[in-house]
Formats: sequence, C-alpha cells, structure tokens
Amino acid sequence: MSTLSNVDIEKEIGKNIYIYPFSKSKLRGASYNLTASKLAWSLQTKRSIYDAQTNKLIIPKRSTVLIETNEAIWVSLKIAGTYHSKVALVSKGLSHIGTTLDPEYVGSSLIAIHNHSDQDVLITPEEDTFVTLVFQYMRTKASVKPGNDPGRPDVLRGYDLSPEEEAWLDKDFRKIPDRLKNKLKESKDFQEVLEKRNAFKSRLKSGAVYIVLVSLFVLSLFAYGSLAAQKDKIADQIWYDPAMNALFGSMFALPTALLMKLLSDIGKN
Repeated sequence: MSTLSNVDIEKEIGKNIYIYPFSKSKLRGASYNLTASKLAWSLQTKRSIYDAQTNKLIIPKRSTVLIETNEAIWVSLKIAGTYHSKVALVSKGLSHIGTTLDPEYVGSSLIAIHNHSDQDVLITPEEDTFVTLVFQYMRTKASVKPGNDPGRPDVLRGYDLSPEEEAWLDKDFRKIPDRLKNKLKESKDFQEVLEKRNAFKSRLKSGAVYIVLVSLFVLSLFAYGSLAAQKDKIADQIWYDPAMNALFGSMFALPTALLMKLLSDIGKN
C-alpha cells in the first residue's frame, strides 16, 4: 500500500474518494483533516456533550466521548485509510486516535476520544478539525465488504439521541455513495479541483496533438527524401508519383496545422 499525497487525493476525489463537505483548506501534504459535527456523546452518561448556547462540544475532564465527523466519506475497493490524532489536541490532554477506514465504507466516522487532563476541552463543531485521515492505495482490490454501518449505529445503541440527531445520521447521502457523490458535486472547492483536473487533461491532449503533428511532419520529410533518393529505381511504379505528391503536400499542410493549433491555444489562454 502507498500513501496518497494531496495531489493524489485531488486526482481521486469524485472518482475513488467522495468527501462531503469537501474543503481544499483541509488538504495536507499526505492527509485530509476532518471536522467534528454537533453529534457527540459522553461514554459515561450516554448524553450529548454539545452545548447549543456556546456552540461548543465540551469534552469533560477524565472522560471518554464519541464524536461523529461532520464529513461523510466513501472510498472504493482500491482505497483504504487510517485515522490519526492531531498534535494540537493531544497536547491539551486528549488521547491518541488510531482506527481504520475500510474499502467501500460510506458515511460519517465515529471517533472515540479520552480527555486525560483535569480540565474540560472545547471544540467548535463544523469548524474545528480534530482527526486526520490518511488515504492509502490498495495493492489489490479488497474482496471483503466493510462490516460496519454508516455512522456506527451499533455502537450508539443505548445512547440518548434526539430526533434531530437521528435525522442527521439518516440523511441518504450519509448512506448511499451515489447520493454522496451528488452532494460532493455541489461543493465549490470540488468544482475548482475538477476545473484544474480538466485543464490538465486539456494540456495533455494538446501536447499529444503537437507531438503527433511534429512526428508526422518528420516522417513525411524522411519518406519524401527516401523515395526521392530511389527515384531512378522506382519512378516507374504506378504509386510513385501519387505518393510523392501526397508527401510533398503534407510537408506544407502539417506545419500549417501546427501553426493553427498553436494560435488556437494562444487564443484560449
């Protein structure tokens, strides 16, 4: 397996990776930072730790909490991942994070964190990043489907979820890859990545056209010169004059086509 760089992630987003909400600002050199949602609960009380008055998640001292990521994710059978803690939060006393993203998983991710310190730790939901996701290419496609449901409702059995929290988890784009892809397409940042990707493809295509035109021109010169050198031997062949005329014409037509292509590309830029 090999780790995906930010360039790889941009290449795969919308194809083998879906993330919504997607933000280029959360891309790092070899990872993607995930934000906390408002859905978070205390392991001890089974109740929400979200304070609506302050718009903060309050992680009590010496306690463990479960936090749903604000981002829903899907990866294909070619991609896996690992979740890692952030130094800024570990430095405040929060525990390290270490869990996995299975191929073809879809949904938000439920992350367990323990506060080892003697002070409450505050996180602003839908704004503060609290976990880093590293994507990896699989050497071969996985043959085992993910065994966990989106958002891990099995872990949340017995927790005090409000109707709003239930509805949040039940959104179709957090369960169905195609719906998640449609949500991703609404993202301005994804559209920028798509434009950048299409521009790169256009440059590659344009470069290939130049290579073909130049190659044909060189081949035409070579063929014309080779046939001219053998004129005394093969000039009486029925195909000789048409071939020479075609090659002679191509030596003018190909540079003209090359020049027109160049002027067209300059005009586009």
